[in-house]
Amino acid sequence: MAEKSQMEQHLQNSVYGTPKINPDEQRHYLGTFRERVSLAMTIAEVTDRANLDAFITEISAHPDYQVILNGHIAQADLAPYLKLASQHNLKFTIRQDTIYGVNDSDLGLVVASDTAINQNPISLAKKYPAKPATPPAAAKKSWFDKLIGH
Repeated sequence: MAEKSQMEQHLQNSVYGTPKINPDEQRHYLGTFRERVSLAMTIAEVTDRANLDAFITEISAHPDYQVILNGHIAQADLAPYLKLASQHNLKFTIRQDTIYGVNDSDLGLVVASDTAINQNPISLAKKYPAKPATPPAAAKKSWFDKLIGH
C-alpha cells in the first residue's frame, strides 16, 4: 500500500510539479521565507541611492547572508548593490521570474540567511529610519535681546 501512495505522489509531482510550502510568502520575499529575512527593501527603496549606507551596514553585520535581487529593476539601479555584494564576498541571486512584482511597493532586494533567524523589524524604513534633517542653528540671541523679550 505504501508503494502505491509513493508512486501516486511521484506521478502527481511529475504532472503538477513539486508542491511548495507557503508559495505566496516565497513569492513576496523573492523566493525565500520571511523567517530567513534580515532586511527587505522595496523597489522604490532600491532605486534610491540614499539607502546604500543602510545596505552596507546590514551586509557588514552579516557577512554569511545572501542578497536576493528582483531582476525587474533596471540594471543601472542594481549595479551598486551587486558591486557591494561582490566586494563583501556575499552570495547574490537575481530573480527575474514573472511572479515577482514590478511595482515600487513590491520587494526589490532581500538580505537573507540560509536558516531561520526571525528578525524584527526587517523593512528598511523601520530598521534604518531616516535621520531627520537638523534645522539650521538659530542665531544666538544677545543677553539684551533676551532681556527685552525679542
